[in-house]
Amino acid sequence: MNDPKPSATEIRGFLHLDSYLRKKHGTMPVILHLLEPLTGIELAKKLEIRLHEVEVIFVNGFVQDLDTVIQPGDRVAFLPPGCPGPYRVALGFYGKNQKNASNFKLSK
Repeated sequence: MNDPKPSATEIRGFLHLDSYLRKKHGTMPVILHLLEPLTGIELAKKLEIRLHEVEVIFVNGFVQDLDTVIQPGDRVAFLPPGCPGPYRVALGFYGKNQKNASNFKLSK
């Protein structure tokens, strides 16, 4: 039986998470060679990013919540809270990840 071959997963951060990842890993993007899928939460923990510092993630260019499964070889970016309102709508994460305490809450 063949062992799974690791795939390069490209990871970036926005705002202060960019400088955090650069300082911690010395490069941007950070490249992790994953053997199996993991969630955004698991990836954040692996990178030692505190969950309250992440509002949403981008996976292959699409906004996702932290529970999204990331496949080896995906491109991932972590976005912290604080993005201004119009950009939230334009980027597509205005209503994403509502169960995350760090996310802007929609009022009904």
